[in-house]
Amino acid sequence: MNLTEFVVYSEQDAGAPRGAKIPWNEPGFSQRMLANHLDQKHDWASRRNAIVSRQTAWIAGQLQCTSRILDLGCGPGLYTQNLAALGHHCTGVDFSPASIAYARKQAEDSGLALEYALCDVRSYTSGQKFDCIIMTFGEFNVFIRQEAAAILRNCAGMLCDDGLFVLEAHTFEAVHAVGSAPATWQRHQGGLFSETPHLCLQENRWNVDDSSALSKYFIVDAATAQVQQYASFMQAYRPEEYQEMLRSVKLPVVAVLDAEEWPVGADFQEKLQTFACRKAL
Repeated sequence: MNLTEFVVYSEQDAGAPRGAKIPWNEPGFSQRMLANHLDQKHDWASRRNAIVSRQTAWIAGQLQCTSRILDLGCGPGLYTQNLAALGHHCTGVDFSPASIAYARKQAEDSGLALEYALCDVRSYTSGQKFDCIIMTFGEFNVFIRQEAAAILRNCAGMLCDDGLFVLEAHTFEAVHAVGSAPATWQRHQGGLFSETPHLCLQENRWNVDDSSALSKYFIVDAATAQVQQYASFMQAYRPEEYQEMLRSVKLPVVAVLDAEEWPVGADFQEKLQTFACRKAL
């Protein structure tokens, strides 16, 4: 699950619930999202293989061999598969059944040390300690502030002392741009929201009070004119807010990675920032 997460809400609702998520166990949506994760023509759901390889090489360079790595929001296991191939034991967590099924099949075929949990990252816990935990591609920003803070506390609890935490999050400006964007409409033969021809009408709102963006999507079926409504929520943070949130759970930032260390892809230049943290002793 990357960039944004979607939530279905009824026509009777006054608005989309803040921070709610679509049920990712819906088979059709999950399968369509997986297709986008694996598409090598774009980076909007998952990075293309060349970028994933460079990022995982940086992670591996910070760790000893056979480290235990947790990927929260792992999608189809692109990062975990690469890191396991480099000798690490990896665990991936995601709420998309199609992505987890794909990742498990890849793990079985490769015979590598990989485990996957079909689980909401907000509720995932583990009795084992990890040498490294990663949360990439702006996943952090789709949660409301209280949930994001709880995720960080949980990560700190699962990390070994001096363990590495890598958080790739949206810049304040990127989230603000989403919330401030004008309304649009597009016609599709098929896509993430539906396999059949449809119109997608999108409205965006920036909430100045809590620095969050809300995008609403109205999907109009071309054949029946039936309307399905979705929404995506994103929370914005300024750099000092990220630093303070991480410091408060004893995950102080030791580096903000540059484009050479952690390439984000041309579409996300200046839109994502990556914090490398070490758990304080």
